[in-house]
Amino acid sequence: MEFRGNTYYENRQHSTAYIPFSYYESIIPDYFPYVPMHSHMEWELNCFREGGGCFFTDEARLTVQPGDIVLAFPNTLHGIETEGRLVYDTIVFNTDMLGGTSDRCYAEVIAPLCDMAADMVYIDHNHSSDKELLEIAKRIVGCAKGNDARLDLLMKSELMRFLWLADRSGALLSGRKDMGSGEIRNAIDYMNNHFDEMLTIEILAEQVHMSRSWFMLRFKETVGVSAMEYLNRLRVKKVCECLLEGKGVSESAFACGFRNLSNFNRLFKATAGVTPREYLKRAGR
Repeated sequence: MEFRGNTYYENRQHSTAYIPFSYYESIIPDYFPYVPMHSHMEWELNCFREGGGCFFTDEARLTVQPGDIVLAFPNTLHGIETEGRLVYDTIVFNTDMLGGTSDRCYAEVIAPLCDMAADMVYIDHNHSSDKELLEIAKRIVGCAKGNDARLDLLMKSELMRFLWLADRSGALLSGRKDMGSGEIRNAIDYMNNHFDEMLTIEILAEQVHMSRSWFMLRFKETVGVSAMEYLNRLRVKKVCECLLEGKGVSESAFACGFRNLSNFNRLFKATAGVTPREYLKRAGR
């Protein structure tokens, strides 16, 4: 993760100048137990296909189910979790997909959204334009899966149409003037960069120049869980990534900050719902 201003970012590169988007099929808990709070410079379109869960930011918690769509704008702190199984398509794309920077469309519509004029677009089955927006979203996903230059042309036009219809139908949520929660975002950034080290509440509070008690209170208010619970969840997710890369259980645990295997096994099962070996079997590895 990298901290810029009041935002913490994923280090993963989702787009390049040549191919300004990435597509992911996401399955919770098969691929990962949940998606911890994070943000990035790109836009993120999530189209939910199976199961149910929660898409959350530091400002809102949205219940999602099949047919729902969430488009998170750049720099929005967000995460996804479920108590069951959740299958969805994710497209992370650069603002370059939405045209140039010199026309009035960009200046008056796109740029304000990048600057947090709103957090996201949320479409559920009660929305007046849900069927049309869902069809547009499906075409966008199809283009991303096709991964072809000519399909990129269609994808760009469909993204613009999606934003136009979402704006027209009042689907933009949570406009605000500033990023807020800067210290907590900084703490999350620090955890994402140092999850493999020995971390305590005192160390995290010191990093953001807050008292221990005030840090614990603000973190829980912002993220919804305690700092230590967030850290353990983050570490378990990192272990899952290591396991899927073919690394051993013990190697993965120690590489991700766990110092005691018994404690690791307990926390892994509590978070992922299965043991590490059962997780690999469930993931088809």
